Amino acid sequence: MGATTSIPNTINVNEIIFNTGLSKRQICSLWTRFYELDRDARGDAKGYKGYLDVDDLGRVRKFDENPIASRLIKVIFDDFGSNGKLTFPQFVDFMSTFAQRKRIGHNHDRRSSIQTTTTTTKTDLESIKYSSDDSERTRKIKFLFSMYDVDRNGRLSKEDIQEILKMMVGKINDDEASIIAEKVIGEFTEDQPNTTVTLENFEKTLHTLDFNDKMSLKVLK
Repeated sequence: MGATTSIPNTINVNEIIFNTGLSKRQICSLWTRFYELDRDARGDAKGYKGYLDVDDLGRVRKFDENPIASRLIKVIFDDFGSNGKLTFPQFVDFMSTFAQRKRIGHNHDRRSSIQTTTTTTKTDLESIKYSSDDSERTRKIKFLFSMYDVDRNGRLSKEDIQEILKMMVGKINDDEASIIAEKVIGEFTEDQPNTTVTLENFEKTLHTLDFNDKMSLKVLK
């Protein structure tokens, strides 16, 4: 008997639709991808575990060519997974970051929701957590921010940028990485020395960039 790729009845598709704003067709497409990635330790048996682990994501095509693939996978599991596992609803939640659909039942406009959250009593760490009130652009900004926030303290430091540079470039000495990192931080802080970048600073600098389309997936349009 051949394995089926139908979404199991134990998964509440309507709840996923409500939480992500994706269509049922899009969710079914993501289930097919999820099912294909879910393998046993040998890389066989599709739909084996019912969740994805680090090895499963490591099998994504061309990931092994990406110098920051390990960082990307870590952010995915830290932000969306639990206990080293990524369930299907969590997988869809992550993938919906790259969609261009608004979440159902939530009031979004073209303004950023970052500034309203970071000017309240929320801490830096609280401000970078994903919220049901986040616009599609805000979610993308938060994901980008998480990629650079290596020490996960809610602020980008020169050390964070240096670490990412070393992952991306490989052979780069500390002095070179330090100079580049200082220039990057300066872009977000108006060249104020010894300053870290908050999520709000990060968003303000990116607000003129048209990266929303570039961070979207065709399957989710």
